[in-house]
Amino acid sequence: MSTDELTLDPERLTGAARTLVRISFGLSGIAAIILGILLFVIPGRTLQLAAILLGVNFLVAGVMRIWLGAFGRLPGGQHRVLGILFGVLLVISGLIILRDSAAAAATLLLIIVLFAGIGWILDGIMAIVESGRAQSRTWAIIFGAVSILAGIVVLAVPGWTARWLIIFAAIGLVVTGVAAVIRAFTFGRGASEVAAEPAAL
Repeated sequence: MSTDELTLDPERLTGAARTLVRISFGLSGIAAIILGILLFVIPGRTLQLAAILLGVNFLVAGVMRIWLGAFGRLPGGQHRVLGILFGVLLVISGLIILRDSAAAAATLLLIIVLFAGIGWILDGIMAIVESGRAQSRTWAIIFGAVSILAGIVVLAVPGWTARWLIIFAAIGLVVTGVAAVIRAFTFGRGASEVAAEPAAL
């Protein structure tokens, strides 16, 4: 499959299809802008809402797993038992999250920060270890050292890192949302009218 087949070319779409694409761009952009503003203005409430949605998702997925394991046509008893156990774990996790969504939101944010710190440290170590193969060994070592230092800072002050992570995420959502809204107004504007109608049989 070529990249041309994956490209959203307005010249190949009908007028109705281009309108649907514009609407999808606009709605997704507006949603991203609203979420970014909420995350910037009331980060605690926004993260709490995200935790609640995650808890509800776990509950629904868990109930479905239990139902499929008990009444679905799964091959073999082991699959049924594993499906039911996994469903029960999802339901319990969902109930725990919904019971204290604020604590769940803080925990999830802390886990993300810890994973980021550990990931930077491991990435830096790998860069230094593989620096012997790199053409610019000095830059590889500098990158590795900076990455390790950044990971240590993240793990040393996770609260400060979490605040900046929220700010950058909010800014990123607003910027991508504005770009999506602009694309909703500009997508397919110069497309020919001939492509807007389906070809006659």
